[in-house]
Amino acid sequence: MKKQTYLKVTFRDIAKMLASALPVEGQEFGIKVNEYVETIKAMTPENKTALKVAYIFSRKVPREERQDLFQDIAVTLLEAKNKDEKLSYAIARCDWKNWWSKYTIRQHYSLDSEGNSVTLAELLVGEVECENRLNGELEAQRMFDKLPDKIKPLIDKRLIGYALNNSERNILNRYVKAEGYKLILNTD
Repeated sequence: MKKQTYLKVTFRDIAKMLASALPVEGQEFGIKVNEYVETIKAMTPENKTALKVAYIFSRKVPREERQDLFQDIAVTLLEAKNKDEKLSYAIARCDWKNWWSKYTIRQHYSLDSEGNSVTLAELLVGEVECENRLNGELEAQRMFDKLPDKIKPLIDKRLIGYALNNSERNILNRYVKAEGYKLILNTD
């Protein structure tokens, strides 16, 4: 009797999602999708399952969050090296539920601007960047120097365009919630 699978995701679906993050269009996009399909086909069954499950749950979040959640779940499942599809699905479901609970809490600490959600942490990063551009290097350095040592590397990382991982994002958000207003209002 053939093993029944409940994951109705094709390798092409996953490859298209991965290729959509690349700056390619037209025929080049199709070529990249085919390259990804071949790469996925060459993976172990556990890795294929991890990608399929991550794809399924990444589709259940807002569009702008899909890539991040896909990566988080895929890494978790790849590290688990699990051979059972149902267990992989259960692990991903727990991660997905945790993600939603954190996401809904994060939404309470957001400022809504024409439908685009801007978190207070992003506002702080933007404020530092604005100070750097408008008021010159000296004022930006003064503001940066006021930041605690554990926050400075996170701001640096965001300013050069890198995304923060979950723990870094939590550290930054906790700081912003507790004391970020002092920098925005220029108070000590």
